Amino acid sequence: MKLEKILKEISYISKNIQNDREIVGVSSNSKEIKKDFIFVAIRGFEFDGHNYIENALENGASTIVYTNDDVEFKNGINYIKVEDARLALAKISNFLSDFPSKSFRMIGVTGTNGKTTTANIISFLLNKLGEPCANIGTDGAFFNGKTLPTEHTTPEITDINYILNEVKKDGIKNVVMETSSHGLCLKRNYGIAYEYGVFTNLSPEHMDYHKTMDNYFKAKMILLNHSKKQVVNLDDDYGKKAKEIFKDALTISINEDSAYKAENIKRVDLGLEFFVNGVKFHLKRFGMYDIYNALCGITIANDLGFDLEEISKALEGFKGVKSRFEFIENDLGINIVVDFAHTTTSFESLYKDLPKDRKKFAVYGISGDRTPDIRRGLGRISAKYDIFSVITTDDPKFDTFENISNQIKEGVEENNGECIIIRNRKEAIKYAISHAKKGDFVFMLGKGEEDFLKLKANIKTYYNEKETIREVLEEL
Repeated sequence: MKLEKILKEISYISKNIQNDREIVGVSSNSKEIKKDFIFVAIRGFEFDGHNYIENALENGASTIVYTNDDVEFKNGINYIKVEDARLALAKISNFLSDFPSKSFRMIGVTGTNGKTTTANIISFLLNKLGEPCANIGTDGAFFNGKTLPTEHTTPEITDINYILNEVKKDGIKNVVMETSSHGLCLKRNYGIAYEYGVFTNLSPEHMDYHKTMDNYFKAKMILLNHSKKQVVNLDDDYGKKAKEIFKDALTISINEDSAYKAENIKRVDLGLEFFVNGVKFHLKRFGMYDIYNALCGITIANDLGFDLEEISKALEGFKGVKSRFEFIENDLGINIVVDFAHTTTSFESLYKDLPKDRKKFAVYGISGDRTPDIRRGLGRISAKYDIFSVITTDDPKFDTFENISNQIKEGVEENNGECIIIRNRKEAIKYAISHAKKGDFVFMLGKGEEDFLKLKANIKTYYNEKETIREVLEEL
């Protein structure tokens, strides 16, 4: 495609055209650049794409989109100066990819907690009900038995468009996608028109980025503003606030009057039983928070025309999501659980329904880009529920392990809790399991399905939580 045609899709400050080659692709990652690609130099939080223009040119870029004033022009290369590089990237990618999102019923899920499980329940139900659905999120992109890796909860727009075009080849018409606040602010979803926008909840997280809860809430509302229909949780204060904005939103709740309210909830041997508008549902999950996730799926399926009885039957087959309250089999009789939980709200959701007569351990740390308040909060909430905290390494990045772990410890001590600090994550896991007895609970929190630790900056070192647990079990 000719550059002049592409330029009609974006706003730009100036252009310096020195070649007329056909454009075949676009990326903001210089490593992905191929012959006759457009390289979009984005000034990010940790890296400045302008420093990688030379790499992009070496890899074959014929056009550079940039924002800085000091870019050096080279002969034979096109240079396009823009005000918003992320917006330019999204518009160019959508145009070159032929706007693939328009081929689907798009369902976006946002919120501090529950995005992955909610998205999985929605895609599971639609697939069971005869509406093939792809699922894009934290753990990858899944469709028709295929899996594509994803780098972020919400991938870059170029990756989203690539995935959607792959899904399109299989004739699938529904896509559910986790939409993080970062992704929304960074325009990774730009140009996608959603049929449904689901808002699960909001609690303090990513304050290093958003600074205030009001900013965080506004970021989440970007999804709902770009959705034809909204689904909101009335048991969350910010869900109530969202309902005030979107008067016709579909509502879910356990405690408040809503269109889809879970009632007569009781624990049964294989999970939870509850009623929605007179119809019984059974969920093979153990946390009350899972009912909220299920209600989102029930709401969308019912709104699409499926009756509650057939939705209930379909939900029976849902067995959960990897690393979301996932039990690890062992011969010790210990309840070893792996969960991706990494916020105070998700910690509390895991802890609050546990039996009080069992000893409980939690192995966790927190990313180096989280605020001191959040770090202490994890310690406080663990101590509140009588959890023995085994504080360990979890992506210190640009901070130090000592600083992070001591702040978590401060939170534990504020609530008179017990803890130990063990830097090596495998040794921390071994400590927790070896001190637990039959029937006790040992939680491994924060890593989930991730296969890395970021011990220094954003450099990834291979690490797999479940493999490590299996190694420990073999050694004990």
